[in-house]
Amino acid sequence: MNAYPIAKTVLIVPDGAADSNRERGGSPLNVACTPNMDFIAREGVCGLVQTLYPDLPRESMVAQLGMLGWDPRVYYPRGRASAELLASHGIALNGNDLAFRANFVRMNANMLESYNANYISSENASALISRLSARLAKEFPEFELYHSSDFRSTLVLRDVRVDPRDLVCFEPHENEGREFLPGQLIFGVTKDAVRLAARINHYLAEAATVLGNSQANGLFPWSASRSLQLASFREVTTIAEPAAIVGFMDFLKGIAKAGDMDFFQVGNGRPETDYRAKGEKVVELLEKGFAFVMCHINGPDEASHMRDLDGKIECLERIDQWIVGPVLRYFRQHVNEIGGVLIAPDHYSNIYAYDGKRSDIHSSHRVPFAVWNNRDRDECVRFDETEALRGRYSEGISHLDLLPLLLNRLAERPSEKLA
Repeated sequence: MNAYPIAKTVLIVPDGAADSNRERGGSPLNVACTPNMDFIAREGVCGLVQTLYPDLPRESMVAQLGMLGWDPRVYYPRGRASAELLASHGIALNGNDLAFRANFVRMNANMLESYNANYISSENASALISRLSARLAKEFPEFELYHSSDFRSTLVLRDVRVDPRDLVCFEPHENEGREFLPGQLIFGVTKDAVRLAARINHYLAEAATVLGNSQANGLFPWSASRSLQLASFREVTTIAEPAAIVGFMDFLKGIAKAGDMDFFQVGNGRPETDYRAKGEKVVELLEKGFAFVMCHINGPDEASHMRDLDGKIECLERIDQWIVGPVLRYFRQHVNEIGGVLIAPDHYSNIYAYDGKRSDIHSSHRVPFAVWNNRDRDECVRFDETEALRGRYSEGISHLDLLPLLLNRLAERPSEKLA
């Protein structure tokens, strides 16, 4: 008797893998040696999927909420900071609170020199958090600062009663080399938001004084968000059996907590993460009877932000070898358990090597995807942005349709028309 009668499905998300860069004669996905991804494309069906929206930030949380079945137009909390706070400290926001992602940065006079303070270590960053909290708590009692990992922190403002959409915040990784005048990091568009922005900018100026000439000499808040409230994953997908996310990023851990999924933190968010351990954890969960496993790998996106084209290609090859390969081997050995394996980047992360500019790195192109279920096939022979134009779904589907497609339910929920 089969010990695992349920069909099992895997979603693999190489963050930011799609790219408009063609410096090597093709995109990173095209140039990388990825025989296992190519198998999925060759033996399955391919297409393009829209993951981002013109009226929402072009970021991973928007894309991945939809990939997991939560419509971001309903559930996105206008930023990911509240999800990260829930993940790292188990702290939920109240209805009038705001949370910001807060990078430790390196400023050169007024110029943003490094969006990650030259990759400050978690140990050093945590010490700076303690220093800031001790020095500024009395003057700014409504401010709370929590460390997440390495350069990443969360800044919480209690009972401020301002809509995050009324605050203009700049993304530090998009603005290296740009000058920011003191006291002008955040702007408001309503009277209350202008008042709050002035308060935050005053806090940031005082924080810079406290930091002095440390490795991180500035705090840079962005991505303001309200409380994260999700329906359960079981409710939005009807997957009744155990479901899990394997990854590292705190916003995904927050989504898992809010959506009643299991989360397994493996590796780190950098290009040199432990790819083998991620793949082993996915296979282990399949062996334990999990019906759905998502594996997220942040390395390609981080390599893009670092302008490291060779590093991005290497990330993709390691994902193929140590994650996609073991998953395919598992299903070849357990053919009766195949539900499907789907691979899709969450968005483009473009490397503009020819001019060094970082504008539009998270562009709104539809990303390629491929799904293998040992049943359906189309004409594609490899996995990349161009080849997906030959796929069955080349005209594009919504990311809200990815799980229905993976679960063989797409006919029950036809894709939205896409512009």
